[in-house]
Amino acid sequence: MKPSNDDAWAEAKRRCRLSVEDVRMAKELGFQPKSLIKNIPAPTQQWKAPVREWVRDLYEKEIGSRKPASAAPAPPVVRKQVIEFRNAEYPWPDKPDIPERVMVDPFDALDEGDADIFGGRWEPPSETDIDDENALLLRRQSLFRWGAQSIAIAMSELPEVQKVAAFGAVAQPLTTEVPRFREFRRHRIEILHECADLDLAVWTTDLSRLKALKSAMNRGLSSVHDTPWGGVAHHQVDVHIFDAESGVYRGRQCIFGQCPKPGKRECLVRGCGAQPFLQQFQKYRFNPAQFEGEPRVILFDRASGFLVRPPRIDAKPTRVVPRAKKDHEDDETWNRDDFSKGITDDDVPF
Repeated sequence: MKPSNDDAWAEAKRRCRLSVEDVRMAKELGFQPKSLIKNIPAPTQQWKAPVREWVRDLYEKEIGSRKPASAAPAPPVVRKQVIEFRNAEYPWPDKPDIPERVMVDPFDALDEGDADIFGGRWEPPSETDIDDENALLLRRQSLFRWGAQSIAIAMSELPEVQKVAAFGAVAQPLTTEVPRFREFRRHRIEILHECADLDLAVWTTDLSRLKALKSAMNRGLSSVHDTPWGGVAHHQVDVHIFDAESGVYRGRQCIFGQCPKPGKRECLVRGCGAQPFLQQFQKYRFNPAQFEGEPRVILFDRASGFLVRPPRIDAKPTRVVPRAKKDHEDDETWNRDDFSKGITDDDVPF
């Protein structure tokens, strides 16, 4: 038996945590219960606003703030206080000690067959493997931090740019979690959070100068394009554009060299390209409440005259060491060919 429309709305109200007023707004906007349920943010989609906030924002934009006369006034929204870090020499909230990178000589690798005889590939990562992976993740975060400082200095040369800040994983100490990497996820081993990209917020007074803003970003990245710990590519930087006067979020800086770029489906999104090089995303909803509650690292503020110092790139090159010998390799009488010849079919259990 097909559920009635009232039952469907009751289910949407429960799952989306809507109030009676939210349901009224959704109906006036033409939504169906199924469409609201489909837009519930997944655990991995923390950038998406809850459905109730999304509906309210759309209602305010499309219809306005008119409400029935009997409607009770909405309670004031209490927002978290923004934590900002400002230090010209080192603006970041932590300075972890990153160990030297040591790698086994790739030209001194194991002989063919060693992995099958002396160890299985399904064994859990050792403590050394965990330490090495954590050090690698800290190095990647440092690379993004150096890139953020260089980009902010380059963008400060543009008169329309009023403020530059870093937020997200690059602006916070890394916490531990079970990662997406298979060898650690299989054994539920926690390592540091992966800092996968660099999120920057830029407040500007002239949206027509976004191409110059992109050129400034590329100039800033030139200093971290090739370091002993790797480099930062332009597609790893997400620049979120805000209006400097109103503080309203406008979109994201486009990564393409021309707008629109032929053959790119990203350019077919509604509203994308209306302002050249201001990219819009399908089904993306900026959550201002979450953004206001996240810590920020201020890299440039024209109003106060603050500008971060150039990054001190102290990355040490990788130290290559020879492969450690096993106990039997020190025995001059041991011979791999003799060991292999001594194995017969009767010795194999399958």
